[in-house]
Amino acid sequence: MLRGATRPLVIAGELRDGAALRAPLDALLARTGAPLLAEPGSQLRRRGGAGVVEAYDALLRDAEWTAAHRPDLVLRLGAPPTSKVVNQLVARSGAMLVVVDGDGWRDPDQLAAELVGGDPAPLLAALAEQLGEPVAPGPWQRSWLEAGATAAAAIAGRLEAPPLHEGHVVRALAAALPADAQVLVGSSMAIRDADTFWPPAEAGQRFLGNRGASGIDGLVSTGLGAAAARPDVPAVLLLGDLSLYHDMNGLWAARRHGLRATIVVLDNDGGGIFSFLPQAEHDDVFEELFGTPLGLRLEDVARLYGLPFQEVRDAADLPGALRAALAAEGVSMVAVRFERTGSVTGHRACWSAVSEALRARRPV
Repeated sequence: MLRGATRPLVIAGELRDGAALRAPLDALLARTGAPLLAEPGSQLRRRGGAGVVEAYDALLRDAEWTAAHRPDLVLRLGAPPTSKVVNQLVARSGAMLVVVDGDGWRDPDQLAAELVGGDPAPLLAALAEQLGEPVAPGPWQRSWLEAGATAAAAIAGRLEAPPLHEGHVVRALAAALPADAQVLVGSSMAIRDADTFWPPAEAGQRFLGNRGASGIDGLVSTGLGAAAARPDVPAVLLLGDLSLYHDMNGLWAARRHGLRATIVVLDNDGGGIFSFLPQAEHDDVFEELFGTPLGLRLEDVARLYGLPFQEVRDAADLPGALRAALAAEGVSMVAVRFERTGSVTGHRACWSAVSEALRARRPV
């Protein structure tokens, strides 16, 4: 299949031990010229990795670019992608999909032509060996890499302007994060924004998540449990205010076990993801049934559990607040406060900036 493909694409979803795949996957990509769409939880979106495409979620929201870049073979490693537009690309391309997954037979859209259960590492190594010598990146891979770099630059430029939203937080946290840190990324908007805005990471950084397991329940306890398991590694929890509320009593573990972690809360007073969906047009029921504002003062929550607290309302204040929290002893909380309407506006402005940048690159 790989020998016959002219437009192969590799997608890496969440992986239990994705870091172990770096060498064999790099070898395979060097022999196929395939682009790599790797979400943070795959542990494969890292600096210097072969074929790593930046900002692909925003890139694939441009219909014209996507229509011109449909693959003819897709190799997926691990769980289904978080990105809706990546899943749509696979479904609409008509490409043969091969899934290699060591944690089950996860194919909710029933698109896979082949399902390979087991550790992907030996399979990738054997494929690379059979395909022979590395080849120079061809037009297919170069097109993805160049467009991804264009999209990332367009997003960075747009994030220099208001309104404050999740993208600012993700980029600022990525810049402040120590090279050996681990990040528990919350479900719903948090994991989608990490997928959209997190740049290629340092090889030693690790990303965890509960998506697909139990919604937004138990995220505080999961993140603090990960901090307890690796006490010598800087630990960060990135989650929304509703996720914090659903496991607020998990904060008790911070003092009980003498943990060290930074909790970064995306505080838009409710369920921000629903503001992107059609139900946002129903003003009569939206807030009560979907927005579900809590009205919580997160500084009071932090005080209840004895946690140092900072509130941020301006993107310019994010780097300093995050650096201070990451350097602090114990568990501290940084709440980034913004409006849900600003989140929608900010995301759409980033997507528009990417489309404009792509059009500027196209020949007249």
